[in-house]
Amino acid sequence: MRKLRYIATILYGIIWIIYLFTSQLLLLNQQNMIKAWLIVAGLLLLSWWLFFAYLHFFSFRRTTLRRIDKMDGSDFEQYTAELLERSGFENVEVTPATRDQGVDVKAELRQETYGFQCKRYDHPVDNSAVQEIFTGCAFYHLENPVVITNTKFTASARELADGVGVELIDREVLTQWLEKVKKRA
Repeated sequence: MRKLRYIATILYGIIWIIYLFTSQLLLLNQQNMIKAWLIVAGLLLLSWWLFFAYLHFFSFRRTTLRRIDKMDGSDFEQYTAELLERSGFENVEVTPATRDQGVDVKAELRQETYGFQCKRYDHPVDNSAVQEIFTGCAFYHLENPVVITNTKFTASARELADGVGVELIDREVLTQWLEKVKKRA
C-alpha cells in the first residue's frame, strides 16, 4: 500500500507542475483558467483510473511465486482473499490483524464455510499453524480449516493435519492454483 501512496503523490505532483507551467507560461485569464482546471482535473482522473485499472486487471495476472515470496504477511492475506474470490468463493473476509483467533481469511463455497491461515514464510511451516487454524475454525464455527503457504510443511504439520482434518496448501499446490485461476481470468 505504501507504493500506492507514493505513486498517487507523484501523479498529483505532476498534474500540479503541468498546471503551474501552463498558468505561468500562458498567462491565462479567468475564463481560460477554469478550462485549465477542468483539463487538469480530467488528466488527474484519467491517470487515477488507468493506475487502478492496471492494478486490478493486470497485476493479479503478473503475480508469481517470486512476487509472493517478497510480500509481507498482510499482503499475502489480501492476495489470498483475491485468489479465493477469483476462484468462486463468496463472502470472502480478511479478519483483523490482531485477535483473529488463528483465522486470517473467512470464505464460503457451495454453502460450506472455510477458514484460511496464511503463512508467507521462508522456511517450512510447523504444526502450530495447523493448531491455530483448527482452534480458530472452532471459534468462528467454520467447517473447513485450511493452511496456505508459499513454502512446504514439516512432517509433524502434515501428520497433525491428517489427524484433525486440516487441508494443507503448499507451494506446489499454490502454483497449480495460481495457473488455473490466471487461465480463467
